[in-house]
Amino acid sequence: RGLEQSFETERLNRFIRDCQDIDELRQTALFLVQQIAQQKAASNWMASRASESENARLEMLAKMIRRPDQEES
Repeated sequence: RGLEQSFETERLNRFIRDCQDIDELRQTALFLVQQIAQQKAASNWMASRASESENARLEMLAKMIRRPDQEES
């Protein structure tokens, strides 16, 4: 984790520990749940795109390997 992310995490930890207003805590918790869901969706999308890209490269490599065999026949 980067330094900025560490500071943000510490800031949120302090806020949660020190906050006495249940409504404010509830709003913060809902915001954090939304952020986690968005991050998971983004991570899944990126993993899917990376997998598709890798599959395309492997298919291209397979075609290149097959070509010389087909030319000899």
